[in-house]
Amino acid sequence: MSTKIKRLTPQFSELLSSVVIGFMTAVIIVVSPVASAQTLSEIRARGEINLCAHPEQMPFSRRADKPEGFQIDIARAVAEKLDVSLNVSWIFSKRQAKKVGCDFYAGVARFKEGDSKYLLISDPYLRLEFKLVTLDKGSVISDIDDLKPLVVGVSPGSIASGALVHNHISIAVRFQDEASRLQALADGLIDAAVVTNVSAGWFQENLGKLRQYDAENILHADLNYDYALGLRRSDEDSRNGFNQLLAEMKSDGALSNILARYGLQ
Repeated sequence: MSTKIKRLTPQFSELLSSVVIGFMTAVIIVVSPVASAQTLSEIRARGEINLCAHPEQMPFSRRADKPEGFQIDIARAVAEKLDVSLNVSWIFSKRQAKKVGCDFYAGVARFKEGDSKYLLISDPYLRLEFKLVTLDKGSVISDIDDLKPLVVGVSPGSIASGALVHNHISIAVRFQDEASRLQALADGLIDAAVVTNVSAGWFQENLGKLRQYDAENILHADLNYDYALGLRRSDEDSRNGFNQLLAEMKSDGALSNILARYGLQ
């Protein structure tokens, strides 16, 4: 039996955030630095909220085309409740967030350890679970030893990659985001991939059938986490305000309706 790999340090999930337009607003793509991140009261006074987003990371978000991703839809609902416009900053890394001064991310990992050095984390609105996937006609996996003849696509530096290396499984880390990892699987460049239930479900719904396995059970590792809003340079009053917005969206069915459109419960 393989040793279970524990989470050693808090890590944020890959930045999979996008921004959308609220009611009677228009998208503004930021191409130069803007004002620093602000508290919720300052955002309301300003009449605008700045949100960092990844431009191409379905089903989480994308810059163009429909559907826009569940984070986009959630951000729109938040903006409508605040009655402010949305200022979109399309970024590929957290380093860029500092340059554009966005107020929050639509999706970050929420671990038991709580807040990070740079973010206040809201209450969770979704649970992300990791799946080990193969093509429908691919290998059947019942234990980690079944992976030894295979090449598994996985995020570099992740808990999953550490578990695979620990068990002498060949990995491919050049496909750094889940969309490219699943495309590599479809193209036959890898034999299996570790992705979230969200991405696996989206692929299966739109591109082809997959065999899905519980990655935590197969890899003997702690991988799953809650998903929440990440607030930059904020305060407790702001966090409480965003938590109240999420609670209202849960209560009135807005959140469940958004998630259901992407096959999420």
